[in-house]
Amino acid sequence: MVGCGVLMLLLAWLGAWRSLRGTVERGRWFLWPLATSFPLPFVAILAGWYTAEVGRQPWVVYGQLRTADALTPFLTEPPVLGSLLLFAAVYALIFLFGLYYIFGQLIRGPEPLPFDPGPATNPMRPLAMPGGSPTARPAE
Repeated sequence: MVGCGVLMLLLAWLGAWRSLRGTVERGRWFLWPLATSFPLPFVAILAGWYTAEVGRQPWVVYGQLRTADALTPFLTEPPVLGSLLLFAAVYALIFLFGLYYIFGQLIRGPEPLPFDPGPATNPMRPLAMPGGSPTARPAE
């Protein structure tokens, strides 16, 4: 969990630094790890959840307390199975929607850059635009 968080922070800091320099789109070496890091939050959540559940009853995990003594007496199999299936379904739905959204963004690609009119076409009018003057009236 901590490793995923640190990796996400490093990618965010590196992305912010490259954004300030205006070089985010130029380095494929940075874009590939950035594009493939989208499951990191999901992995971090699951790792944290697992760590929390193991840490809840360390006496049972390390053999100091019997499992039968650590169980909740009124908790039976059907509610446990139901909550497990519900959590699995919700996590699967979130993960699949995330995949769909991220791959849609990757297929569409970045937004096009604004139009660059290039140099003026008439050297006598250095502020002229290739299609005419920006203040000219349209033909009536």
